[in-house]
Amino acid sequence: MSRRVVVTGLGAVCGLGLDWQTMWEGLTAGRSAIRAWRPPGVDDFPVRYAAPVDDAEFAARYGAEADPARPLERRARFGLAAAAQALADAGIDAPGTVGRIGTAVGSGVPERDPYELLHAIGEDGAPSWQTLFARRDRLDRASGLFCTNDALAAGIAARHRLRGPALNFSTACAGATHAIGHGMRMIRRGEVDAMVVGGADSVLNLPTMTGLHLLGAPSTSELFGDRLCRAFDRDRSGLVAAEGAAMLVLESEESARRRGAAIHAELAGFGSSLDAHQVTAPHPEGHGAALAMSRALADGGVVPEAVDSVNAHGTSTPLNDPIETRAIKDVFAAGEHYRKLAVTANKTMLGHLIAAAGAPELIATVLSVRDGIVPPTLNLENPDPACDLDYVPEKARYQEVSAAVSNSFGFGGLNASLVVRGYEH
Repeated sequence: MSRRVVVTGLGAVCGLGLDWQTMWEGLTAGRSAIRAWRPPGVDDFPVRYAAPVDDAEFAARYGAEADPARPLERRARFGLAAAAQALADAGIDAPGTVGRIGTAVGSGVPERDPYELLHAIGEDGAPSWQTLFARRDRLDRASGLFCTNDALAAGIAARHRLRGPALNFSTACAGATHAIGHGMRMIRRGEVDAMVVGGADSVLNLPTMTGLHLLGAPSTSELFGDRLCRAFDRDRSGLVAAEGAAMLVLESEESARRRGAAIHAELAGFGSSLDAHQVTAPHPEGHGAALAMSRALADGGVVPEAVDSVNAHGTSTPLNDPIETRAIKDVFAAGEHYRKLAVTANKTMLGHLIAAAGAPELIATVLSVRDGIVPPTLNLENPDPACDLDYVPEKARYQEVSAAVSNSFGFGGLNASLVVRGYEH
């Protein structure tokens, strides 16, 4: 069995806004969520910019913690809010009436790792189970000990009584895209009728940002202020971290039409690959990235010449941007079709949502196809000669987008791409 898969629901929480409509309005208007940032209590941290969610606005809209004795991580709160939006957008308020629905999400590292065990033991304590058990009340209830990665998928499923599979994907910055792609395949195979898919992440805490900084990933430049994320520009200096969530409801065409649901677009193809090269550097010739794109196109039965736009991974890192450019050229080489592509880098406005990044970028891709608008790549003032595609600089472009590719490439050489096309019955 192979069924067509359509997108019927969208939900987003990010620095640009607390719903998908506000996010899309911000992306098409060329607004940036990137601003000055400091980890709480640390004034000399070298990373100075990020794209956080506004806590006060989020609490006003979605409420405070439901149970202070059992707090949720930030990523889980964002993910639950986005999932509720997506189900409401799909018109699913009673999941049991739709049929079999599952959940597949991507998430990154817990906000706090089990290093808190050491604090619980105490500076003078011996590392023993008895000592830890005696001081168990000191453990942070929001730590990695209690908030495991599968908690997000399970939490969404439990809150909405989704009794299909509940899956988590930990594939670095390609996590959400892998979750979406595998959710699509489960619907195709007839294992479920619909899936809530996407990702949620929040790395804007001292332990995780320190780890990213030690890997050399975030930019520490202060030259450009809130114009720091400069994908494909010769002055790009690293990623700008962000937080938030985005969720989509994928559904079989039959299920969506039976319910009379509004269909945003068709999710046509998914492809993935591994560079098998280095942890912190993509393959220099972009073989893995090209493979993911080619496999996604083949999976969807979409020829490269039918693609009008590419939502690039576009991290604003010195290695990603020219290598992704090369990979796009390889995939769309026939007839030099790459010259006709409108390429956009949403991270210049959203920042990098790390494990969740592929989800808001897929929503932008879906809406590009639906509305005929390609969001801009901000801050592209001095193009790198090695990055010579049409990146839609500074202002959104209104054009027909029949089919589009969305890319996500993660640490470790984990690559994933999705293909979206307009829905026609």
